[in-house]
Amino acid sequence: MPAPGRSYRRLPETVRHRVEVAAAMAWEALVEAHATQAREFVALFEEIMPLDESLLRYLQDMDLNDTMVAAVRTRVLVGIEDAQNAKRVQQSLAIRPDAELPPDVTDDDRWRRFRPDVMMRGVIERQRKNEESDRLIELAIARAEEEIIKTHVDNAITFAALLDEFGPLSRGVEHYIAVMNIVGGRGQAVLQRTMARLADVHLPAPRRNAGDPLA
Repeated sequence: MPAPGRSYRRLPETVRHRVEVAAAMAWEALVEAHATQAREFVALFEEIMPLDESLLRYLQDMDLNDTMVAAVRTRVLVGIEDAQNAKRVQQSLAIRPDAELPPDVTDDDRWRRFRPDVMMRGVIERQRKNEESDRLIELAIARAEEEIIKTHVDNAITFAALLDEFGPLSRGVEHYIAVMNIVGGRGQAVLQRTMARLADVHLPAPRRNAGDPLA
């Protein structure tokens, strides 16, 4: 995989400028995609995890670099704060003076939670919830990863189109992968899926035999 810019350092100035603009737009699209997925992740687990914990879990499990972490975290927190402010305003307008108060908690209720059988049930229930949470987190991260790869593929297609006349399409895709520092299995997935999308555009439609049902 070439280092950023190395394969295209002899490009005309206008083309290099377009590539730089495309890289900036790709970065912005990626930050927004991660912010969207992170907000959905936080909302999904808001009843079982504090906001900071769930957001940190997303950022860590998605293996983002420090710069991307800072950008996504800021955008998510600002968006959540705006949404919470709007929600608080709506709730304040909906409060009724005669709203029913919750029933009083008796002393028996307070001491009951310390009984051994109640405590053991609590431990088992927490363990079950933790296992269920881990299963759901695994699925949520897999879904988020798929959406992020789709964003990468869209960005990589733009690079391939910009650099089409200067080399194979794969070189343009690899240049995008290098510029965005996409490594490991994610990089391989982006390369494969982008090339498959480009194949749909550039390859002729398969010819059908006379005996095929749809011929």
